[in-house]
Amino acid sequence: MNKSRLLPARVATWLFAVFSVSILSAAAPEDLSPSEWSSLRAAYDAARQRFFPSLGGTHHAQNLGQGWSTSFDARGFMATPDQGGWQWGLELKSFEIGGWEIEAKAGLGETTQDGRRLSFQRAPLLEEWFLNDASGLEQGWTVSARPDSAGPGPLRLELAVRGGLNPMVHEAGVAFQDGSGAAVVNYNGLKAWDATGRSLPARFVATEGGFAVEVDERGARYPVVIDPLAQQAYLKPSNTDANDRFGWSVAVSGDTVVIGSIYEDSAATGVNGDQASNGLSESGAAYVFVRQGGHWVQQAYLKASNPDLDDEFGCAVAISGNTIVVGARREDSSSPGINGIQANEGTSGSGAAYVFVRTGWVWAQQAYLKASNPQTNASFGDSVAISGNTIAIGAAQEASDSTGINGPQNNTNAGDSGAVYVFTRTRTTWSQQAYVKSSNSEASDFFGGSVALSGDTLVAGAYGERSNATGINGNQADNSLTASGAAYVFQRNGTTWTQQAYLKASNPEAEDRFGLPVAISGDTIVAAAWTEDSDANGVNGDQGDNTATDAGAAYVFQLTGGTWRQSAYLKASNSGMEDRFGFSLAVSGSSIAVGAYQEDGDATGFGGADTNNASNAGAVYFYTRNAGQWLLRSYIKAADTVTLDLFGHAVAMSGDLLVVGAPEEDSESTGVNGNAALFSASNSGAVYTFTGMA
Repeated sequence: MNKSRLLPARVATWLFAVFSVSILSAAAPEDLSPSEWSSLRAAYDAARQRFFPSLGGTHHAQNLGQGWSTSFDARGFMATPDQGGWQWGLELKSFEIGGWEIEAKAGLGETTQDGRRLSFQRAPLLEEWFLNDASGLEQGWTVSARPDSAGPGPLRLELAVRGGLNPMVHEAGVAFQDGSGAAVVNYNGLKAWDATGRSLPARFVATEGGFAVEVDERGARYPVVIDPLAQQAYLKPSNTDANDRFGWSVAVSGDTVVIGSIYEDSAATGVNGDQASNGLSESGAAYVFVRQGGHWVQQAYLKASNPDLDDEFGCAVAISGNTIVVGARREDSSSPGINGIQANEGTSGSGAAYVFVRTGWVWAQQAYLKASNPQTNASFGDSVAISGNTIAIGAAQEASDSTGINGPQNNTNAGDSGAVYVFTRTRTTWSQQAYVKSSNSEASDFFGGSVALSGDTLVAGAYGERSNATGINGNQADNSLTASGAAYVFQRNGTTWTQQAYLKASNPEAEDRFGLPVAISGDTIVAAAWTEDSDANGVNGDQGDNTATDAGAAYVFQLTGGTWRQSAYLKASNSGMEDRFGFSLAVSGSSIAVGAYQEDGDATGFGGADTNNASNAGAVYFYTRNAGQWLLRSYIKAADTVTLDLFGHAVAMSGDLLVVGAPEEDSESTGVNGNAALFSASNSGAVYTFTGMA
């Protein structure tokens, strides 16, 4: 199918959508370890990106990521790229709140500079500030208080354009075009919030000679901050190829991202093998990227130790610290347990998982995991999770009819009932700790289709489960709602696992598939139902309206006083039929990201208008919790939105870093921040990282 391009070209996104071009480190000197050399490079680059006083302007800064040199004076800035025959900048003209207006004057107030942060007092109550790092040059404003004399009305910052680029303004952003009409700078991703963390509606408005930023600050508690959410990097594999679907799965821990490419075709084995050989169709691969001083670089290319045709290594990935687990749901060995015979292909589609560990800069395979009862087409490895020294692996098509923990495994009396296997590590040795089944295991439940781990808590989804129960620990025996779905919470005490809770949606319906996927962080569980049908929008809307088929929903559960309770019902801000909101989930602390890979909006960046002109482009919705309440904070799109990319097919979060997979993106570029406009590698896939999400 053809995909329509919605931006003329990938361009450096500045200010409201910070953009970075990775600078690869040279090889470490022999007397330094890779980590020592990386630290030195990061410190060196950080020093180079400081703000410096200059004769021609108040300050000057060089941004290595963007390749831009920028001068700041008492009114604004001017940027000149290292390559490109244009200059561009902005200056603040005026500041207004509810009819209270003041001109932004040169030389007003104090200018402060601290390393890579530069700030100006542009008007009474208004600070303008800049941060310069490898991600890009970031601009924001802080309004310290609301004037007593201000009447009703928005907060408004009016800006004039410097240089020779022409602004094309819409509510979601401003595209600056050169004389040929090509957009060479995109200014978008606008967000604003008050002192409580509440998100405030914000937009761009065209003016004569420039544009304005308007913020609806009604009811806000000051100070109010207007600031970018930044796309930091656009990641492609080192061996981009059509139909590899890089970004099918993603996981992140700290500054390390692992990305699955389920249909990659090389015959390489192990770590950093020959990527150029396409001799094993859909054997699959995984890629490790690390962030060093703000730069993203590919650290490793992972393959199974026994790659084979159609194994789908990389269908699921997980990471915790220096340990990665990769699932290969179609692997065929019949060997049970840990590190068995890999060449024995006697059980088609039984599945496997592979554990890799990092020492310094080097990754190596530590274990080859199989179910204790390998079964044909059980899909062991279809879902994986890791927390410290514990791994959970789902096999949604496992067929035994046992229930609970460590029951009889060696029968196939309940096809596709599903199971979860828990493994633990002592020093460098892995062993199976538990064989987990649901308390109401039945055929076609697909228990283990999704798994999540946090410490001693395991969550497993069973998207085919059929009861009509609602809420927590309801009646499991009534099977009147086909594929309504369920999720199960298990708790470990010492080495013993027990079922703690049986979770259902607050509005279960047939074919909603609640429990695919699930996510957990501490005392917060999120379970999605990506084929739920309500037309509600936002948080805690009307659950009973089933007029938006397969729009999707997500449900938040909190543990309070030892009891799980549903605390929120999440929907997209623009729920639409077949958007499949909830197909992917991530939770980190007080933040939740939900992917809707078939959402159709043609906006780019953050907070754009929903026009439904980009079929299946995909979107991600970002929620935060404040004072116990969940709020929809951002509607996120790729910076280069394209039809059928499936942005949001996979999401992961760690701290303030959000990672989003788009496995049917089409660029032939390789590495970090390449040219996304080269549409010659259909469905090769891409991954986008965003910072500042906390």
